[in-house]
Amino acid sequence: MNIDKIEEVESENLGEGYRIVLESGQLSPSIEWVDWVQLSDDESDIRVEVHFNDDTEQVFDKGVNLRQIWHEDA
Repeated sequence: MNIDKIEEVESENLGEGYRIVLESGQLSPSIEWVDWVQLSDDESDIRVEVHFNDDTEQVFDKGVNLRQIWHEDA
């Protein structure tokens, strides 16, 4: 893995084709798509649903600090 290519992002800015770098150093599967789900009328009440290419998904609150790397650099 090319660690120079790791990007710091907030959950709502995760990108398709990237992999999440977990705290353990392991990588998630490639991100297939990201959905923003508004939970109430409050515009800041948003959940970020991340769908991976292995048919799994993970849910984050908006504003969670994460690290991602482009799948070809992993």
